[in-house]
This record gives sequence, structure tokens and C-alpha cells, in this order.
Amino acid sequence: MLLKAIKGFWDDKRGYVIALTLISMPLLLGFSLLVIDVGRTGNLHTDLQNAADAMALAGARELDGRDDAIDRADAAIEALANSAAFGGGGTGMSLGSYITVTYDAGNDAGSTVTVTYLKEIPASDDDPIDASMVTTDPNEASYARVVAKPQAMTTIFPVPVGFNRDTINVAAEAVAVYRASACDVTPIYICNPFENPGGGDAEAAADLLHTNFASGNLYGRQIEFHNDNDTGSTPGPGNFGFLAVGDNGASALAEALAIGKPGMCYKQNDLTTEPGVMKGPVESGVNTRFGLYGGSFSNNDKNPLYRPAPNVRMAQNQSGNVCKSYSQATNAYDAVPLGHGATMQDIPGGGGRIATGNNWNLDLYWDISHSGNKPSPLKSNPSYTPPAAPTGSITAHSSSYPGGSTPAGVQPSAYDVYNYEIGNPSLLGDKAPNGETGIPQCHKNYNLADYPDSTYGNRREIFAAIINCADQNLKGRKEDVKAVAFARMFLVQPVLTAGNSSRMVLETVDITGQGGRGTLDEFLREEAELVR
Repeated sequence: MLLKAIKGFWDDKRGYVIALTLISMPLLLGFSLLVIDVGRTGNLHTDLQNAADAMALAGARELDGRDDAIDRADAAIEALANSAAFGGGGTGMSLGSYITVTYDAGNDAGSTVTVTYLKEIPASDDDPIDASMVTTDPNEASYARVVAKPQAMTTIFPVPVGFNRDTINVAAEAVAVYRASACDVTPIYICNPFENPGGGDAEAAADLLHTNFASGNLYGRQIEFHNDNDTGSTPGPGNFGFLAVGDNGASALAEALAIGKPGMCYKQNDLTTEPGVMKGPVESGVNTRFGLYGGSFSNNDKNPLYRPAPNVRMAQNQSGNVCKSYSQATNAYDAVPLGHGATMQDIPGGGGRIATGNNWNLDLYWDISHSGNKPSPLKSNPSYTPPAAPTGSITAHSSSYPGGSTPAGVQPSAYDVYNYEIGNPSLLGDKAPNGETGIPQCHKNYNLADYPDSTYGNRREIFAAIINCADQNLKGRKEDVKAVAFARMFLVQPVLTAGNSSRMVLETVDITGQGGRGTLDEFLREEAELVR
């Protein structure tokens, strides 16, 4: 009987599952918590990565090459504060707390991230970023690198199986680069006049452009750019050319140059040139800005889209088709254009010329243009010295000098004289000896006062991409190129075509990047892109 009872107990399997469950419960619970820990680790890394990404993008967007770029990037990153979940680990069995990811440029110990700025990155993501790529120069910095310091997450897993809790360090890194596009700008590129004609060392050529502008060496200094690409020549320093306006050819390009809005954006690192025989349409399009309506624009004098600037004094020959094309007065006693008398020199290896300095004859221009329709005494007296122009009043009214007001003793630029004349409307009506005034004579049926520059843009300005043409080996065909900067430039005189070459005389008013004055911001679409 006893044996039978023992055997029955031994063979009875009721409650077996409960026993196994009780035995395996710690393991099952431990495995479940391991899964939770893996999820918590993933959440923490995601949150840290999102924070690093956001900070890198915010910082990179400020790296436009100007002197305060790094300061602005630091401020943009400092303004962000992101919460990273499950960072603290909590106490006991809690799932954790939140860590605020912050940055203080002056307090590394109190920052959750480390920020550095790079001038370049390795070609492959598999290659490490080394110290030679790091820069503290705001003119060189193109990349913002944000590294989240390792955050210790306390695990839950070991507790149910009788072990002490452990920690897992989680970190994240992001690198973003600055990208710029210019929208609704004139589709023109100009070849960097400071580039070596043989190309090479593109960075040095770009530095020369920026340092010359930042130092004031380009203030009031006129550059005569030439275009003769239709002859098959290779563009070089001092040439100008055109950017593609979709696939619509010369007529669309001329239209965009005339109204200044091609309806598209141009990426600084991805431009497409537009070659071809376009001198006639282009000259006619640009010159509507002076109130000259020739070629396909001959019937647009009534259309405010093609209105002239409010000040178009250009020494126009007063005989012939004065409203159709530009013919400059040959006698300086009759009329002189802005920028008259600058001593020009050939740009080495290029098609253009550049003034030896800010040496245009302002006093003669002022004497002739505001003479009251009286011949200058210089016509009969070669030793006559024109009275000095009101330089102090001019620069007090308008100064495009980089970094602030025009220094004492520096002659005003043609651009600043132009603005001063507009700001003093009575000057626009002053007649040169040949009868020319600054008031446009050939527009009809609309009032220029209804289209102020402050709202509709300055019609004597163009916005060009500056390209190292020799380095990128342009060959007068449609090509993809990169710009070293965008520039705001003043049209000193109308475009003039002679034979196979057109010329455009410009003053540089501002550029993007190092030394720039920031006046192109309204046309720039500044973006940042994650690259690591």
C-alpha cells in the first residue's frame, strides 16, 4: 500500500508547470529586462544623435566664411537644448531620468557636447577626422562637428538574477556642412580677376579675392570684364559669362538679365554655365536698366518690369538712337560717365582690365555732370583744376566701404556717388554741357517713384557668381562649376559691344564669405547638410 502511494505520488504530474515556472521565472524576468535595456540604450542613442544632428546643423548654417562665423555658430548651438531620455538610469528599478544636452562655448566641463570646426573632412566615412582638419579660423571653417560626451546608462538586467547593476556608455557624433544658394539673382558669372591665369591653387585665388575686398582694396576700383566666348576662347581672369536659365536659351537669359529675376536658385557648389552667341540679346537686356530699349526690348519702354534706374547718368551721346543703344560721348568736356578717367591695366592672362586703384576722376565728373549746362573751363584752359567734389557729404550719405564708414582721405566709390545723387534729387536734374541729366528720358507711362529701390531692388546692381575659371578649365561650353563667392556689383556704365567682345564695367559692392558686409543675405538661401 505504501509503495503504491509513493509510486502514485511519483507519477502524479499535477503542478509541474508551476514548479518549472517558479524555477525559470528569474531567467525569464532577466531576459525581459535585457530586452528593455537594449531598447533603453537605443532610445538614448537616438536622442543623443538627434541632439547632435540638430546642433551640428544649427552651427554649420552660420559658417558663411565671414569674420564672425564661428561666434555666430557657437551662439546658434548654445541656443539649442535637447532632452535625451533614459540618461540617468534612475535608482532601484526605475527606468531612468532625462539628461539635457547643452553646449557652452566657455565651459567645456558644463557642456554635454564637444564642438569643433573643420575646414575639410576625409573623402571616406571610414577614415578618421584628424587634427589637421580642425580650424579656429572663421574664414576657413566649413563644417561643424558635434560630439556628444558618453552618457552612462544604468542597466536593470542583472538585478533579478542576483548581480549588481552595470552601466553602458552611449555617445553620438554629427558633422554638418554649410551650403549656400543665391535665388532670383542675375544669371551672370565673372572670372576671379585675382586668379593665376594658368589655374592651380584655387584656394589661394579665393583668398586673394576676399582679402582684397576686406582690406578695401576693391572699394571704388573698377573692373572691366569682357565676354567673347562665342569665338571659342577659354574664359580667364577678367572675363564674364552666363549661367543657364533652365533650358530656354538666349532669349530667356536676356529676359532674366533685364528684369533681374530668372525664377530659380543657383547653388554655389553646383552652377551650370550657358555658352553661345548671345551678345546682342544680353546687351539689350542689361541696358534696359539704363533706360535703353534696343533689339527685342524696343517695345518695353512702357513696361515697369523693364524700368530704368532712377539715376542713369552715363555720358550718352546725344545724337542718334539715344533710347536704343549706348554710344558714349567722346569729348569729356561734353559729358563723362561715372568712373571716368580710371587708370586701367590688363588682367594677366585674362580678357579684362582692372583699375590700378580707386583713381577715377571724381572732381572732373562732378564738375562736368553738375555744371548747369555750361562748358567746363577745362575746354579752353588745360591748366584748369575742377573744384573738389563734396566727398565728405557723399560718404556720410552712402558708404559701401567694407567694415564700416569710408576712412578719411579715401575717395568715394562711383556707387556711393550714385546713391548720393539719388538722395539729393535736385542733383539728378543737373545738366552736363551736352544736356544729359541723371533722370531717365526714355521710359513712358509710369512713375519711377512708385518703384523705389528699397522695395524693388537697385536696377544698377547685378549679382554675379565669382568663379576660378582657369582652375576649373572652362572651355566655352555648358559645364558644371563651383563659385568661390557671390558678389553684389554696381554697373558703372551700360554694356558695350565692339566687334567680337562685350565689356561690362563694374564695381564690387559686397561679396559673400570672408570680409563681406552681409548685404547679400536677402538673396541667399543658406542651408546645412549632414555629411557624417
